Amino acid sequence: MSVERELLDHVKSLKLGFYGNTTRKYESLEKEMVQGCVPGYRTRGRQRRRWTGDITEWTGTKINEAAAAAEDRDRWRGILRAANLSYGGWQ
Repeated sequence: MSVERELLDHVKSLKLGFYGNTTRKYESLEKEMVQGCVPGYRTRGRQRRRWTGDITEWTGTKINEAAAAAEDRDRWRGILRAANLSYGGWQ
Protein backbone atom coordinates (compact mmCIF):
# COMPACT_ATOMS: atom_id res chain seq x y z
CA MET A 1 0.00 0.00 0.00
CA SER A 2 2.84 2.42 0.64
CA VAL A 3 4.04 1.97 -2.95
CA GLU A 4 0.63 3.02 -4.24
CA ARG A 5 0.68 6.13 -1.98
CA GLU A 6 4.17 7.07 -3.16
CA LEU A 7 3.13 6.67 -6.79
CA LEU A 8 0.04 8.81 -6.26
CA ASP A 9 2.10 11.52 -4.55
CA HIS A 10 4.60 11.44 -7.41
CA VAL A 11 1.83 11.79 -10.01
CA LYS A 12 0.28 14.66 -8.05
CA SER A 13 3.59 16.50 -7.83
CA LEU A 14 4.24 16.07 -11.55
CA LYS A 15 0.73 17.19 -12.45
CA LEU A 16 0.92 20.27 -10.22
CA GLY A 17 4.39 21.04 -11.55
CA PHE A 18 3.13 20.84 -15.12
CA TYR A 19 0.20 23.11 -14.23
CA GLY A 20 2.54 25.70 -12.74
CA ASN A 21 4.85 25.49 -15.73
CA THR A 22 2.08 25.94 -18.31
CA THR A 23 0.45 28.74 -16.30
CA ARG A 24 3.67 30.76 -16.36
CA LYS A 25 3.89 30.62 -20.16
CA TYR A 26 2.69 33.77 -21.90
CA GLU A 27 0.73 32.28 -24.79
CA SER A 28 0.71 28.58 -25.48
CA LEU A 29 -1.59 25.83 -26.63
CA GLU A 30 -1.04 23.95 -23.38
CA LYS A 31 -2.16 26.93 -21.30
CA GLU A 32 -5.23 27.37 -23.49
CA MET A 33 -6.11 23.69 -23.11
CA VAL A 34 -5.73 23.64 -19.33
CA GLN A 35 -7.38 26.98 -18.57
CA GLY A 36 -9.68 27.51 -21.53
CA CYS A 37 -13.16 26.22 -22.15
CA VAL A 38 -14.41 24.33 -25.14
CA PRO A 39 -17.67 25.49 -26.73
CA GLY A 40 -20.42 22.92 -27.14
CA TYR A 41 -22.84 20.83 -25.18
CA ARG A 42 -22.16 18.68 -22.18
CA THR A 43 -22.76 14.97 -22.43
CA ARG A 44 -25.19 13.07 -20.25
CA GLY A 45 -24.09 11.10 -17.26
CA ARG A 46 -21.58 11.58 -14.51
CA GLN A 47 -19.50 14.71 -14.62
CA ARG A 48 -15.98 14.01 -15.83
CA ARG A 49 -12.94 14.59 -13.69
CA ARG A 50 -11.13 17.74 -14.76
CA TRP A 51 -7.62 19.12 -14.32
CA THR A 52 -8.95 22.18 -12.57
CA GLY A 53 -10.84 20.00 -10.09
CA ASP A 54 -7.66 18.15 -9.18
CA ILE A 55 -5.69 21.39 -8.81
CA THR A 56 -8.28 22.97 -6.52
CA GLU A 57 -8.65 19.79 -4.47
CA TRP A 58 -4.93 19.21 -3.97
CA THR A 59 -3.96 22.84 -3.28
CA GLY A 60 -7.05 23.81 -1.29
CA THR A 61 -7.50 27.02 -3.30
CA LYS A 62 -9.84 28.25 -6.00
CA ILE A 63 -8.58 27.83 -9.56
CA ASN A 64 -8.07 31.56 -10.14
CA GLU A 65 -6.06 31.79 -6.89
CA ALA A 66 -3.99 28.77 -7.96
CA ALA A 67 -3.30 30.37 -11.35
CA ALA A 68 -2.20 33.60 -9.69
CA ALA A 69 0.03 31.67 -7.29
CA ALA A 70 1.57 29.65 -10.13
CA GLU A 71 2.70 32.88 -11.80
CA ASP A 72 5.13 33.31 -8.90
CA ARG A 73 7.36 30.24 -8.84
CA ASP A 74 8.42 30.57 -5.19
CA ARG A 75 4.83 31.00 -4.02
CA TRP A 76 3.77 27.96 -6.08
CA ARG A 77 6.52 25.84 -4.51
CA GLY A 78 5.27 26.94 -1.12
CA ILE A 79 1.79 25.71 -1.98
CA LEU A 80 3.24 22.40 -3.12
CA ARG A 81 5.13 22.08 0.16
CA ALA A 82 1.95 22.89 2.09
CA ALA A 83 0.20 20.12 0.17
CA ASN A 84 3.01 17.77 1.34
CA LEU A 85 4.26 17.18 -2.20
CA SER A 86 7.84 17.41 -3.28
CA TYR A 87 8.43 19.43 -6.42
CA GLY A 88 10.52 17.26 -8.69
CA GLY A 89 9.63 19.10 -11.84
CA TRP A 90 11.09 21.74 -14.08
CA GLN A 91 13.56 24.23 -12.65
